[in-house]
Amino acid sequence: MQVRKTDKIRFVSFGLAVLASAWILMYIIGCYSSHKAEEEDEVAMVLDWNKFLLVAEMHTEGYRGPVASRAYGYIGLAAYEASLPGLAGEFQSFSSHIDGLVLPVAPPQHQFDLRTSLNACYSAILGKFFLTAPEPTRRELSRLSEKWDVLISGKIDSTTMHLSQAFGREVANAVYKWSSTDSLGFRANHHNYDRTYVPPVGDGKWVASTDFPMPPLLPYWGKVRPFVIEASDYLAKPLPEYSTQTNQSYYVQALEIISLSKPLSAENQWIAEFWDDDHPGLTFTPPGHWLAITNQVIDKEHPSIEKTMETYLKVGFALGDAMIACWYSKYTYTLERPETYIQKHIDPSWRPFSPSPSFPSYPSGHSMMGAAAAEVLSSLYGANYKMTDKSLLGRVDFAVKPRNFNSFDQMAKENALSRILLGVHWRMDAEEGLRIGALIGKQVSQLEIENKLTE
Repeated sequence: MQVRKTDKIRFVSFGLAVLASAWILMYIIGCYSSHKAEEEDEVAMVLDWNKFLLVAEMHTEGYRGPVASRAYGYIGLAAYEASLPGLAGEFQSFSSHIDGLVLPVAPPQHQFDLRTSLNACYSAILGKFFLTAPEPTRRELSRLSEKWDVLISGKIDSTTMHLSQAFGREVANAVYKWSSTDSLGFRANHHNYDRTYVPPVGDGKWVASTDFPMPPLLPYWGKVRPFVIEASDYLAKPLPEYSTQTNQSYYVQALEIISLSKPLSAENQWIAEFWDDDHPGLTFTPPGHWLAITNQVIDKEHPSIEKTMETYLKVGFALGDAMIACWYSKYTYTLERPETYIQKHIDPSWRPFSPSPSFPSYPSGHSMMGAAAAEVLSSLYGANYKMTDKSLLGRVDFAVKPRNFNSFDQMAKENALSRILLGVHWRMDAEEGLRIGALIGKQVSQLEIENKLTE
């Protein structure tokens, strides 16, 4: 059969079109793969730095729960702002909403690398917040920064790297400078315990533990500048009238604590120890446990860089504000610990499973910040998120088996229960902490950081 010239031309044209389409498809796939790999680098880097943050707070003197949670908020804010020029979508800067926060101008889009900016920002701001960290921790910070610089340097030109590093550092410096204008919170790790504070005296008022007497921890923390809330809007409900009568709430709750402690069942001891993160130098802080939970979620889900930055921003804000609001209520009511009540009115020989912290009892800080973080995580990853919390896995000095959970809310409620099992909180402390923490978490969750355009 004879093939006409026009048919040959059509055949060749068709073949070229197929080849061109295949090349375009391969190019698109290549670009997508390259972008995906770049985004995975970004999320992996953020996770690396937030894992290091737990190491830094564990080993830096003075980083108790309130101090650590405040740092999370500022570090999360700095990282978010340093990544903003590279996020897909219409994400908003906080500079126009925060008085005194003056941020640098970002480099041109074509000369901005998100990974480089973030790495420089984390390195700079953690270096400032953990200036007094021991030398091994500071060496680890430098090693982590250099690791990511090396991984990135071969993928971008030197001008882009220089401009992006400068922007990340300048954002970190700006946020840290703004943090310094909050005089009560700034560098509070240098003066945790206030020997000049005189607590009110009277029936039911807080006094230091007789076995572990320490001055009150951060009695003015309730006046520290919050990120989203007003602390006075979240004052805990008034306490029931103080009473030592056997049919009244204080006595009944004290008997519950005694009953549970004689002795703790194996399950209850596991719960108590699992959430007992208040051991400076040995474990991360109580809010640190929720950062560890967040890290595990990011590691498991590997969300987009946009969702990753939103997660750390809002979890940091929720933990920071919950601790401020909690301390506002604690030093408003100055309620004694169950230990004091039980030893005075029921059993002088009774001791809690863990020493009572050196600050008032009501409401529970673990309960409040746990509920706040759980609310944020639930809003981002679902109300029925199942996970195994391996926060303490691999620790030799503080070995506690992982626990399985069906939701963040379940985790928060178990965290609250653990304080009763330890004997350091009344049930009313835990219940009110959960209530207020959830409200704070809801307010933080509703924070709009992206302009969502509707057609």
